[in-house]
Amino acid sequence: MIEDFNLKKVTSPLLLHLIGRELPMPRLFLWRCKLTVGRLKRRIDPRFPAELVDLVALPVWVYMHLKERLGPEKAFEIMRVAILTGGLAKWNLQFDTVAVPRTFENLCAQEKRMNDTGITRWNTLDVVEQTDRRFELKVTRCLYHELACSLGVPELTPVMCGIDNAANNSYLADHVVFHRGGPGHRISDGAKECRFVWERTDV
Repeated sequence: MIEDFNLKKVTSPLLLHLIGRELPMPRLFLWRCKLTVGRLKRRIDPRFPAELVDLVALPVWVYMHLKERLGPEKAFEIMRVAILTGGLAKWNLQFDTVAVPRTFENLCAQEKRMNDTGITRWNTLDVVEQTDRRFELKVTRCLYHELACSLGVPELTPVMCGIDNAANNSYLADHVVFHRGGPGHRISDGAKECRFVWERTDV
């Protein structure tokens, strides 16, 4: 089953490669992070869902330790590559494009399904518009951003937003464009809500 696929099979080799170019014994570095991530979890406010914490805690912990060893710029770039790669794989698996044909109608349906049961189910959102050529959602509360801010790493939220950009603009490339109505329209930018807009360009 798609839900049973372990994404660490994607992200762990990538992290080992990237970290190994900067630090000796990258396996030992990651092993120590995995062994001690409980320290971070104990600091997290219990209002955050356990599943969200399990999903986010280890990447954040690795990032924090990389910042200590390599500085913020290299640490950010390593985690940016890992998060985008793992997130894009997760998105495509959850949209199940092998079994479900890629159409605008299915894109809208799968997006709503994922917001109900997938990795964005912890966010608060509303459907603004849905027609045969345009689909718009607005997220009024993003627990990913709240959790990142609570841990002192708000800079990781835009990386998560980048998954949406990459995934949605490659789903039906040249037929559907995904955008946010311009820059500054994300909670991570300081806006009150995040805009998600899909527009068909082939009609």
